[in-house]
Amino acid sequence: MGTHKTWVEIDERALARNIETLKSLLRPGVRFCAVLKANAYGHGLTEVARIAARTGVNAFAVDNVDEALVLRSMLPSALIIVLGYTLRDRLPDAVSADIHLTVYDKETVLALEAVASERAKIASIHLKIETGTSRQGVLPDLVNDLLIEIRRCSHVSLAGTSTHFANVEDTTDTRYANQQFSLFQKCVGIIRKAGFEPEWIHCACSAALVLYPDTHGTLVRSGISMYGIWSSRLTEETVRRHNVSVQLEPVLAWKTRIIQIKSLPAGTPVGYGLSETLRKNSRIAVLPIGYWDGFDRGLSSVGEVLVGGTRCKVVGRICMNMTMIDVSAVPQVEVEQEVVLIGRSGRFVIHADEIADRIGTIPYEVMTRINPMLPRIVV
Repeated sequence: MGTHKTWVEIDERALARNIETLKSLLRPGVRFCAVLKANAYGHGLTEVARIAARTGVNAFAVDNVDEALVLRSMLPSALIIVLGYTLRDRLPDAVSADIHLTVYDKETVLALEAVASERAKIASIHLKIETGTSRQGVLPDLVNDLLIEIRRCSHVSLAGTSTHFANVEDTTDTRYANQQFSLFQKCVGIIRKAGFEPEWIHCACSAALVLYPDTHGTLVRSGISMYGIWSSRLTEETVRRHNVSVQLEPVLAWKTRIIQIKSLPAGTPVGYGLSETLRKNSRIAVLPIGYWDGFDRGLSSVGEVLVGGTRCKVVGRICMNMTMIDVSAVPQVEVEQEVVLIGRSGRFVIHADEIADRIGTIPYEVMTRINPMLPRIVV
């Protein structure tokens, strides 16, 4: 029956096809960068990195130095970019491993100069420009001042520059994105006028990669789309409306097993707080999965799973490590039978989008909150 109570399956062929599909949309010379932050969007950092590398990907983006060092140990010659903030104490680790860092402040530039000089190394940085997300990045009016500091540093190389769109997934009104892109281009011009020629110019995320080829620059950051999930339903609808040839396949399936089955009469309360009472005689199955695993407590009494090709409702509150479901409609159900939380069973499919809708969030959160300690199995 298998050795795991709960596990995640990664479809290697689906991931490889998604990568090839997305790479086919790029202009000549544009580099494809696989975004593997948040444990590769819940799919497994090392598992996805190996598959992507076998598919010809040699540029990766992560959130932090620890993720970057894992990748460097696997991929000694790859371009690896840390998108998030790097603590001063971790700068030596990044410089020693030739990790590219996102930078937007004078203090980090000067700290990197000291660290790199001490090690006779070059620190590669990507200057993040704040164009309208009000998140990371140097304000456009301060770009020149920061460039002056970078020019004074003989051990710091301006390898790239980037920004991030605030609203390309959830609207068909492109004015704000156009405004951001125009501001970014202006800043790239300032950088070049100052005598710098960054190799990696990047602002395109998954939605921009598919919808706005003019934003591709010299590198695109492919996140959620690489895993076979659309940035939003509106993005998918826009793609279909414009007849863009893009077919994405979900890469992840999430599964568990039945650990007990019991027949209970109508009127029996189920779970903590007696929050749900059976309306009829029912067969209730217990699953060894709960909110610790990432199966959201908001799915209590409203979520569904698949057992033997049948949709089965979650009954009562989801517990820390256990969940109860109604398997009354499943013929010949048995202990240790497979249960699908995300994925296909028979003619039914549960997508991350469906779970997100039920708990009022986005599929990004559903996927990235799957506990990283659960085994990821490449199939």
